[in-house]
Amino acid sequence: MHASKIPLFELPNLKEGVFLNRPNRFVSEIKYNHQIKSAHIHDPGRLTELLIKGREVLFTDSRGKLDYYIKAVKKGEDWIVIDTAIHSKIALSVFPYLPETAKAKEIRKEVKIGKSRIDFVLDGVPLEVKGVTLVIGDLALFPDAPTERGTRHVQEIIDNKGMLLFLVFRKASKFKPNFKTDPKFSNKLSEARKKKIRINVVQLSFDGKTIYYEGTIPLTEF
Repeated sequence: MHASKIPLFELPNLKEGVFLNRPNRFVSEIKYNHQIKSAHIHDPGRLTELLIKGREVLFTDSRGKLDYYIKAVKKGEDWIVIDTAIHSKIALSVFPYLPETAKAKEIRKEVKIGKSRIDFVLDGVPLEVKGVTLVIGDLALFPDAPTERGTRHVQEIIDNKGMLLFLVFRKASKFKPNFKTDPKFSNKLSEARKKKIRINVVQLSFDGKTIYYEGTIPLTEF
């Protein structure tokens, strides 16, 4: 079910450059003002179909050791957010549009549950957020790299009768777990679905300035 575009918030102070390479998971090199600079990548996923040499990137000044901090990468005409650090802020902005979260009176962030730190607890109900950047055709897939941590999070959500929220940052019309890349996570998500855990999948877009909410996406059979 797609809604009309609803603006959530802007990403301020963005600069534009060109992606060159990714020496390790969290470090990249970009070209900006005819100079090669270092830039932090906060997404631990592979991002292999997004972070390709020559692609345009949007970034901000970094508060850490590197020069800059990548926020989004351009694929075709679309800007795709790859900053996982703002997932919680996006989720908070989306909560008012979802029936299961819209009426929450008490929202706590980063709550220790079992062996994990879960993103939110809403009126006593835990909710974990995951960001999706892999889309094949019109199918959004998660994860794009094996995630033991993600599997553990889903188990905690099952054990505590919580909720899951997937934020999809590329155009898609349906969602399923990525069995090929991570069968353990995918089987755990399938278990969560069978046990009636509420799984919301939200379509988002970014125009290079503002992040928009565009409604929800259905899950395929899995």
